[in-house]
Amino acid sequence: MREFKAGARVALYLPFDRETDTAALIAAARRRRVRVFVPVVVDLRARRIRFYPLSGRTERGVFGISVPRRHGRPTAPRWLDLIVVPLVGIDGGGRRLGMGGGFYDRALAFRRRRRAWMGPRLVGLGFDCQRVATVYADSWDVRLDAMATESGLEEFARGPREGAQ
Repeated sequence: MREFKAGARVALYLPFDRETDTAALIAAARRRRVRVFVPVVVDLRARRIRFYPLSGRTERGVFGISVPRRHGRPTAPRWLDLIVVPLVGIDGGGRRLGMGGGFYDRALAFRRRRRAWMGPRLVGLGFDCQRVATVYADSWDVRLDAMATESGLEEFARGPREGAQ
């Protein structure tokens, strides 16, 4: 992926509950001197996450998800180059079905209001069997730019209104 270059800021989740494992991606990012961040639930009631640098040891956080033991300073998602997100299902238009908490949709809501630059790039990580015919998306759902599976990377085309997402 073009975002896996030295100095890039990439967010990768630490998997739980049968999510696709990201260990190989994290190792590849570190070999290429990519700065790796992970989402950390900072407010469960408001369903808010922040992206913290992944360094050193981890500990169990909210929902039992591993989080960096020392959080460091969070980076706003708009300043990341790539965010790899877990998913339960995805349709051919890049509409993602997650676990239902809306954490990523809240963190990435700024993308729906943009007219030009769409960063960061959003890539779902999953398996081909997670593709579905239709995901009934809500107005606040943020579409993905691509999906990575065992078959490769699939880019999703943007519709006329999605450029303003």
